[in-house]
Amino acid sequence: MQEQSLITLSPVAEGYLEKMAKKHQAKGIKIALEKAGCAGYMYHIDPCSVSPEHAFVQQISPNLTLFIPRESIARLRGSHLDYKKQDLSLKAVFTNPNTRMACGCGDSVELIEKEQ
Repeated sequence: MQEQSLITLSPVAEGYLEKMAKKHQAKGIKIALEKAGCAGYMYHIDPCSVSPEHAFVQQISPNLTLFIPRESIARLRGSHLDYKKQDLSLKAVFTNPNTRMACGCGDSVELIEKEQ
């Protein structure tokens, strides 16, 4: 599946994910929203050594390819990913128009139910 853009990245997020891919010698980065957490769904950002089957492929730059699993496409469509400094590390921060609410820590979200 190919589209122009499913999610957008801030310059900080793009640089961070490029470094992650290079460090792990990965083919790209998988971004998924899967059932877990106190509010229902959690974001997962992981380096991939191979292209996942049936994934949306978004080429961000020559050094960064994103893979979004088919089951996460509708959940992530229109999202923006940034990384913010928190204490001594960077934390992924999603702005996702498909969420209804987030838990207190912001790592788990509840999705808006869309009629099919």
